[in-house]
Amino acid sequence: MTEPLKSAEMQSLLTHDWRYQRAAAVLKGQWLTIVAEEELPFRQVIQPEDLQFAKALLISGTLTSQFEFDSYAGVQKIRRYFGNQLSVSAEQWLVRPYV
Repeated sequence: MTEPLKSAEMQSLLTHDWRYQRAAAVLKGQWLTIVAEEELPFRQVIQPEDLQFAKALLISGTLTSQFEFDSYAGVQKIRRYFGNQLSVSAEQWLVRPYV
């Protein structure tokens, strides 16, 4: 079942702003292209907001991905794939439903 994007998320999708690009890079498994363009060191790792928007894009049916956020196995796949590219808070957000 799909859910529509919220208005701020829809605006990001329509303009393909930096927020959308980060979320799409997560879903495509292409985070290193984002890191290469990011000047602020703390933004070079995946933040919870990136994961939340990526999940919203999946739920809305806007994008598809090899990653799943709705199962423990899917979350573990994300953690293994991105490893230290995930911020501590992003990793905590991923596993919160399972602890």
